[in-house]
Parts: sequence; C-alpha cells; structure tokens
Amino acid sequence: MPAMPHVAAKIMSLVSNPYSKMSDIQDAISADQALTSRILKMSSSVFFKGRREISTITDAIMMLGLDSVKNIAIAIATKEIYKGNDPIAEKLWEHAIAASVAASIVAKKQDKFRINIESAVVGALLHDIGKVVLNMNFPDKYRLLDKKFYEGTVPATRLETEVFGFNHCDVGAELFKEWKFSAELIHIVKNHHLCVPPNTGEDVEEGLCEIVNIADCLCQILGAGLMEPMPDLCTDRDKQLKRLGLKTEDIESMLDEFEERFIEVKLSFMA
Repeated sequence: MPAMPHVAAKIMSLVSNPYSKMSDIQDAISADQALTSRILKMSSSVFFKGRREISTITDAIMMLGLDSVKNIAIAIATKEIYKGNDPIAEKLWEHAIAASVAASIVAKKQDKFRINIESAVVGALLHDIGKVVLNMNFPDKYRLLDKKFYEGTVPATRLETEVFGFNHCDVGAELFKEWKFSAELIHIVKNHHLCVPPNTGEDVEEGLCEIVNIADCLCQILGAGLMEPMPDLCTDRDKQLKRLGLKTEDIESMLDEFEERFIEVKLSFMA
C-alpha cells in the first residue's frame, strides 16, 4: 500500500486536532504553491459556480468551510498516487477527473439526499484508487487484465477477482482504512458498484455512493477516461436514477453539461 501523500497527511492531522489554529492549517496549505493555486481555482470557478470569487486560502475556508477545503486539499494531494508514465495510469487519472465532474453535476441535479457537492467530487475523484494500487504493484498482470476488459463487456471487478482473488473496491477500502479516511470515503470506494446500504444507516453515505455510481455511468456512456465509450456496462441505469429521484430523460441534460465542463476541469487539474 502506498503512503498517504505528505501534504494530505499534514492537513488531515491538523484538522482532526481540536487544538490546531486556523492559521496553522492556512500555513500548511499555503506552503505548497501548486496546491494553493489548484484549491483557489477549484473553489472559485470549477465546482462552485455562482459564488463570489475566492482569492485567498482564508477566503476559501470562510466561504466553503474547513471540511470542504480539507477534502479538496486531500483530493488534489492524492494526485501524487496517480503519477506514472504508462497509458493505464494516465487513463485512470483522466477517469478520476471525469467522474468528479460528473458527480458534481449529479449531486446538484438530484434532490433526494442532502449532499455537500465537494464530498461527491472527492468521492468520485478517489473511487477507483484501488485500480491505481493494483496497477502499481502488478503492472504486467494489470496490463493484460486491462486489455481483456476492453475486448469484452465483463466488469473490471469480476476480472480482477479472477486474477487476484479480490478487486479494486476491496483494495481501495483497505487503503483508506490505513490512511484513516472518513467512513464516507471508505464506503464509496468499497461499494460504488453495488451501493449496498451502509452499516451506519447514514443517508449521506448511501447518497454519495449512488451519486458516484451514476457519475461512473455517465463516464461509461461518453467513454471519459476510457479507451472508448462503454454504455453496455451501465446496465442498471434506470434503477440507479430512481434511487436518486431522477428520471431517464435527466441523463441527456447531465451528459450535455458533462461534455461542456469536462475539458475545463481537466485543464484546471493539469495546470
């Protein structure tokens, strides 16, 4: 298992410590110029359109709240885990970005669950982190598995279980337990393909899982972060939509907005 990125670990430690000062958290973020730039770009224009422009980390914390800024910082810092020169790593990162865009759209469109937009964004950005770990540890096996995935319509989870005895959902959940991430994120990475009700009975965890599930579906329809569109993988779309209080016709409007915003967000992450 990879270690948690240094910046993410430091921010999480500060936020979870009741004796930390706001200035300590601001300093930890501001010390990383690239991280600061991306937080400001994301919080002011990409996922939170319609709010006033945010020009400082202090503004971001005051406007979005400490937990929101923490989640955004963790998501961006976790990009370090996706580093790699092979096509699979690049596609996984592109899919992560695409899913985060789609999740922000779905979260706003649905009205069944009271969900923070940034929680959906972060959950979607990290939902396939287990694939990254498998690709890092078993590059040759995963390359063959990836090739087989695109040759048919067998879900990746089934192929992974056949090869490894476990799948990327299991790996992602174990990684986030080790990193002491929130129960919400652990539930998402573990259950985003099935969305089983959480043991805690928390509506937020269930809602986030459903949102990420539909976001993944939108990516499959358009082929975002994939080698090609794979709509056949999105088999239970109508049931998934119903669980969020959405209708089949909502797909088209969400896809239109998704296509329009994906490039903008991708460039923001890459800047």
